[in-house]
Amino acid sequence: MTHLKLLVALAAMFAGTAAQAAANCPDVPQERWMHVLDMQKKIVNEYGFAIKKFQTDGHCYEIYGWGLSADGKKFEKIEVYFNPVTGEIVKKKVED
Repeated sequence: MTHLKLLVALAAMFAGTAAQAAANCPDVPQERWMHVLDMQKKIVNEYGFAIKKFQTDGHCYEIYGWGLSADGKKFEKIEVYFNPVTGEIVKKKVED
């Protein structure tokens, strides 16, 4: 029974971590979403991010990549969630 309690506790811990990572994007039909290529162009041209991985996460577009630090002196790893309709940044996290 002890192993079962441990497994339940670990599952709850990982589920909490995944829930914290998600961003709050609008729940709209995908036909209203910005086209993937248009979104990628916006990410690179307007935000200046370099994309390593581009994906859909729930109701958001999400990237893993690099962006300039706040002081503009170095590139840092980032995880960014975007509103799929407007392309606005919903959540940005700088990775360690």
